[in-house]
Amino acid sequence: MSVERDNMINSLRKNVIPTLRDLGFKGSFPHFYRKLENRVDLLMFQFSAWGGVLYVEVSKCSPEGHIDVSETFYQPNKVKVYNIDTAHRQRLGKEIREMFEFNKDNTEVISLNVRESLKEGEEWWNSSPNWWV
Repeated sequence: MSVERDNMINSLRKNVIPTLRDLGFKGSFPHFYRKLENRVDLLMFQFSAWGGVLYVEVSKCSPEGHIDVSETFYQPNKVKVYNIDTAHRQRLGKEIREMFEFNKDNTEVISLNVRESLKEGEEWWNSSPNWWV
């Protein structure tokens, strides 16, 4: 891993993961989930293979779990964002082309921007249709 990526992960662990925990999310970096009565909210951090870009992607699934296109069943606490069809996923960061660009000097600021974008995720989870119904 690069120094920039390591710094970004450390900043996310310091500034974002505690907020996710406060919001009821479980899991470990980079995959998190929150089981609610009527759905499971999913969140994933993903880094560009070319460096310097972080994507934060959200989705949701049935509270009973998810069966993917290959008919593999995932328990609610094992579903990952990438298991869900892209039609039912959303990247956070609408104002910044859905990507968080970072370098070794700005990871603290970017992690605070990611934390702020969690509000966008809450809006999406609450307003997008439960596609499995």
